[in-house]
Amino acid sequence: MDAYRRNRKAILLFLLPALFIYTCLTMLPILASFGFAFTSWHGITGEAIKYAGISNFTKLLKDEFFWISLKNIALFMVLTLDIQIPVGFVAALLLSKGLKFSKMFRTIIFLPQIVSITATSLIWYFILLPNDGVLTTLLTMIGFGEYARNWLVDSHTAMVSIILVNAWIGVGFHMTVFSAAIAGIPKDIEDAAQIDGVTGLKRIVSIIIPLVWESMKICVIIVVTAVLKAFDVVFVMTQGGPNGLTQVPTTLLYDQAFRYDNYGIASAISILIFLLSISITILSLKILQRDTLEY
Repeated sequence: MDAYRRNRKAILLFLLPALFIYTCLTMLPILASFGFAFTSWHGITGEAIKYAGISNFTKLLKDEFFWISLKNIALFMVLTLDIQIPVGFVAALLLSKGLKFSKMFRTIIFLPQIVSITATSLIWYFILLPNDGVLTTLLTMIGFGEYARNWLVDSHTAMVSIILVNAWIGVGFHMTVFSAAIAGIPKDIEDAAQIDGVTGLKRIVSIIIPLVWESMKICVIIVVTAVLKAFDVVFVMTQGGPNGLTQVPTTLLYDQAFRYDNYGIASAISILIFLLSISITILSLKILQRDTLEY
């Protein structure tokens, strides 16, 4: 403690540059967006910033694409949770058994986390191309060419394709979290359960899931926040098309800010994303709340 007090000034001195950069590049823009949300501003066009009250929010509530983006993000969140968490958990369970080639499979599953999301999305974009795409070519080769379609333009498959790609990218992260949690379960608990005849599915439900519940909560919160700010996958693969049917709040924000120069509306969208993120996170924590098991 004495050493800390003696070095406190030095510690603060080293922290100041990072705090300054964080404040200038993160906190100030966030605070500014709260102000711009109540103005009519079209960027550096020479027009004066005008106070607009809550008109930006009322415009959003009347905007068809805003409601489409909310519907899409709800579907995005539900399907991502339904895929990433269970698949990551099952993969961690299987790999925890020390199966042959488990290290190789762990590396393959985690690989999308190492590659940038933009690069991964581009790879899948070319895989899903309608004419020369890998998927269409493969379907044609095995005699199912009639099922090939323009996956990223067809209104029935565009959003689902994006969600599946995004879910595939995130599975490796959750597998790693669950693997660490499962590895931390004491061996004597496993042995006692086996002696009592608690094996198979009952062992998973009664022993493993309760003991990794805190890790599961963390994974759910990470998915919720990541989906609400998802941008890269959607923008690279469809840019919100076809005809705005794959818009999510972040791509809608991008369009309003950088295509239409409506910075007031874009700021209003950012506030709504912020409020949604907080609300859904709190709701998720309430739903997942349970007594923590100690061992």
